[in-house]
Amino acid sequence: MSKGIMFQNCAYPIREATVSAYEDVWQQLAQSGPFWSGADRMAIVREARNSLQCKLCSQRKDALSPAAVQGEHDTVTELPLAAIEVIHRIRTDPARMTKSVLDAARTAGLSDGAYVELIGIVATSVVIDTFHQSLGLPVPATQAGSTAPPLGADPTVEVVDGGAWVKIAPGDGELNEIGIPRQANIVRSMGLVPAVIVLFFSVMRQAYYISGLPIAISRSQAEFIAARVSALNQCFY
Repeated sequence: MSKGIMFQNCAYPIREATVSAYEDVWQQLAQSGPFWSGADRMAIVREARNSLQCKLCSQRKDALSPAAVQGEHDTVTELPLAAIEVIHRIRTDPARMTKSVLDAARTAGLSDGAYVELIGIVATSVVIDTFHQSLGLPVPATQAGSTAPPLGADPTVEVVDGGAWVKIAPGDGELNEIGIPRQANIVRSMGLVPAVIVLFFSVMRQAYYISGLPIAISRSQAEFIAARVSALNQCFY
């Protein structure tokens, strides 16, 4: 995949490190991962984008409970139905995601590793897409993706039962000065598939970690904007 697909014709200057990180991640998304081929991973991105126009998802979003509305998703890929259900729920109504969605996916044959990798891909694509949209740019075009088979689970990965729906990476046990674990659960949560932790945070840190970055507004101004956006998006983490 050639470079130069990110932030095309942008009217605003984008830091070279950000452009490079996004380009690299977009190329990695098109390569086969532990549980999904590159073609599948690109299909997951397309399906996540498509979910925003899905009639069933829209009806569920308006319902008192998403489980009260049954039907078929509007799809644009040949991904397994269990994967499509997870993708659409994660992208359109994550606040009301329940373990029953994962349990249904498991029953349909989706492994926990495939589930975690899928979530990492969707989350990564959302960061990339929403950044482009905030700048008034079209989202990057998806590629065909590698048809090489998935690489398989990493046998050296260590995970623990930490009370989550799936096993997570073990914590280091260290606490900060006010007694909170230094290693956040958001980092541990995708521990079954370390590759997607790297994938997600490669783009996330470009927008999230601002210490030491040459930005034109103060830290307090940046925090105020972030707080307002989080409130509007009902992101209370």
